[in-house]
Amino acid sequence: MYVETDFLTALVKDDDWLQDAAIRALEERDDIHTSILAYAEVLVLFYDRETAEYEIDAPRAITNLLELVPIVPAEHEDAVLAAAAFLDEYDLTPFDALHAGLVTTGDERVLSTEQAYDTVGLTRRPLESGPSE
Repeated sequence: MYVETDFLTALVKDDDWLQDAAIRALEERDDIHTSILAYAEVLVLFYDRETAEYEIDAPRAITNLLELVPIVPAEHEDAVLAAAAFLDEYDLTPFDALHAGLVTTGDERVLSTEQAYDTVGLTRRPLESGPSE
């Protein structure tokens, strides 16, 4: 059964009104899963530190969540783990972190003007220089 962001945040937060229902669902079902999109929303919540109600270690939280709620397709799990690390270590935005995570877990380069990718060791081809340079 597909779950979305409120399910994941119920598991992450210390006190959430949906936490008992989410835990019960995990105990009763063996087909709970989600997508990279739900994890993207969770990363946005982790990134928004000024309005966050709670302090969370993003890499640890994502690792723990993935044990409970896997991503389909499974290939995206490594990208989300990498994104959580990039968010935490390099202060990338959640979406730049996800793009970087997807590129680093594959065998690709990125064509972009975003110089933050250089800080995480990606092979970036500057878009402003053109795609074939």
